[in-house]
Amino acid sequence: MNIKRVSAVYFSPTGTTQKTVMAMAEGIGLPFRKFDMTLPAGRRTFNEQFGEEDLVIVGLPVYVGRIPMCLDDLYTRLTGHSTQAIAVVVYGNREYNDALIELKMELESRGFIVRSAAVFVGENTGSAKIATGRPDAADLAIARDFAKRTIELIRGDVFGRLEVNGNCPFTWPGYDPKIPTDRVLPLLVTSENCIDCKICSKNCPWTAIDADDSKNRDRSKCMLCYRCVRNCPSQAVEVTGDKWLAYLPEFERMCARRCEPELFFPY
Repeated sequence: MNIKRVSAVYFSPTGTTQKTVMAMAEGIGLPFRKFDMTLPAGRRTFNEQFGEEDLVIVGLPVYVGRIPMCLDDLYTRLTGHSTQAIAVVVYGNREYNDALIELKMELESRGFIVRSAAVFVGENTGSAKIATGRPDAADLAIARDFAKRTIELIRGDVFGRLEVNGNCPFTWPGYDPKIPTDRVLPLLVTSENCIDCKICSKNCPWTAIDADDSKNRDRSKCMLCYRCVRNCPSQAVEVTGDKWLAYLPEFERMCARRCEPELFFPY
């Protein structure tokens, strides 16, 4: 099979998924286009048609064991027509649970043929002490080699059954801020250090921060992606919550081991 066009499609609030997917796109060895679906404007204007001679790498982060909810404006626009695809999820060194199988099923339901799949690790959004600096150089080298092996399979018309880890029906709930949960979660609050630069509101993936008042956050939309925490020039977005701060040391100990990428090929 001859692939004539490669596209990298990713949603990446803190940049780890983007780094992983871009390394894969580079590893294929063909010119590629990139589509950053992190901001609502990018998703609204996304109107690409993918066909049989396309290869699309789709990368998403993992939130509470699932791919991000509240992204219908991305999922409904992502359509293939017997299009070759690579499914990639990136998690914060805890567990990825049902996220990879969910992404694979989502792509297959939208006209993509998932030829390979992978799980990579990114620095945990909740603590920079977990998976610090990942994906690192070793991860990115694996990502490039994984993509190279995938394009060789496609060019050689090597088909087979692709199985990935995860459960269906899904056993993990994911995270929807509109639904009450018993999970211990952080609380993000904008302090008086705010200089009203609007970087957080302009760059919120879910428009959860008021465009006129950055201290006003719609918690029914906030997915706790930490993009505002990482991007704030005055460090005004504080991570609070008594239960979360008390739990954080245990969480860091629980996730201290180094998890490695997992690669899935057809057999």
